[in-house]
Amino acid sequence: MKLNYRYTIAYAVISFCVLSIGFAIVYAALSRSVTQATIGKLKHLNDVVTAQLSSGRDYSRHPARTHVVVRRAAPTDTTRHAQLVQVRDEWDASLQSTVSVVRLTTYPLVRGQRFWITSKAVVIEPSDVYLTGLVLVFAWTFVFLLALVVILSEVISWRILKPFNAILRGIQRFQLGQPTTLVLEPSRTAEFNVLSDFLVTMTTRAQSDYQGLKEFSENASHELQTPIASIKAKIELLMDSDLSEKQLLMLTAMHDELERLAKINQSLTLLAKLENFESQPATLTDMSELVAATEAAFADLAEMKGLRTTLQLAPEVRVPLDAALAQLLLNNLFSNAIRHNLSGGEIHALLSPTEFVLRNTGNAPSVPVSELFGRFKKGNAALDSIGIGLAIVKRIGELYGHQVEYAYAEGWHTIRVVFAAPVV
Repeated sequence: MKLNYRYTIAYAVISFCVLSIGFAIVYAALSRSVTQATIGKLKHLNDVVTAQLSSGRDYSRHPARTHVVVRRAAPTDTTRHAQLVQVRDEWDASLQSTVSVVRLTTYPLVRGQRFWITSKAVVIEPSDVYLTGLVLVFAWTFVFLLALVVILSEVISWRILKPFNAILRGIQRFQLGQPTTLVLEPSRTAEFNVLSDFLVTMTTRAQSDYQGLKEFSENASHELQTPIASIKAKIELLMDSDLSEKQLLMLTAMHDELERLAKINQSLTLLAKLENFESQPATLTDMSELVAATEAAFADLAEMKGLRTTLQLAPEVRVPLDAALAQLLLNNLFSNAIRHNLSGGEIHALLSPTEFVLRNTGNAPSVPVSELFGRFKKGNAALDSIGIGLAIVKRIGELYGHQVEYAYAEGWHTIRVVFAAPVV
């Protein structure tokens, strides 16, 4: 989820909570204010009745008589009483419903006589139809404010995060091997400027390191090939001369070590290039045709070892993978399947639209299968292998999102390459 959407959702949730709490507070305050206003009117009514009694006039015909009950206290009652307020629900016969009734009792002393004056009034609480109307008013206000918050938060967050999105687009366009450095526009936000400066510094340093590593790999590979080829040629010349058997064995061992050194140099150089390789949107490579061609290329080598190869290839399987890297991957897999096989063993290749599986017979690996994708890890130390083939295979898979898995069970080595879905 994008950052501005997360901001919008957060603002919407906060607004929802605040407006809900506000509605509850307003409702409680409204109910309380209605009750307090009624108590105030009843107190005024009791004061009017007290004044009427103090004047000595006849109170029995006063208009307030229907809402006020006046009782004489005992002559000996001279104690001061605080006013008494009672609020409770009662049945009102005239309204034929239960209503909230407020009673206020005061105890005035009129001409030496204590009176109990109790007045009452019906309070219309925000309930039923009145409450429904109140809720509707708040609901429409709530919807309007919430929609306003969502729209404004979306616009404001987009405006605030515009420099950040520009930084993201700049990073996405950045290529490690490009000659130009990363260029980011300045922002009015200090944190974004700090982030931009950091990214420019780090990408510039990464480009410098990448160029240095690239030049070193190329120079090392080129400079090592010449002395290795020269030494091999001189050893081969010496092997053709008249030497003793012991000397020939020593020269043969030296020649084999040089061959191994040449392979290591070539493989490490290739792996270094792959480690720093920036995959481009790959075209779809026809793996059906490529697997069949690779098997045919290795057929003579497999026949020399007496191996039987079985192919099950689905037609027109197209995979997002560079053709040259796909060929390199298959070469390593078939080479390993032949090298680590038994004399007279088998190789099974299965290709489907979702995966490529290569199985071969062979001895159990001498190291845990989880370590075989590391550099210089060999399943059998006795074989003539430098142990980099699977590391190259795994790196090629990672470049394009393909998963490479290895397993050994019941005398069979299984390499499974699960294809990533093509990017639409």
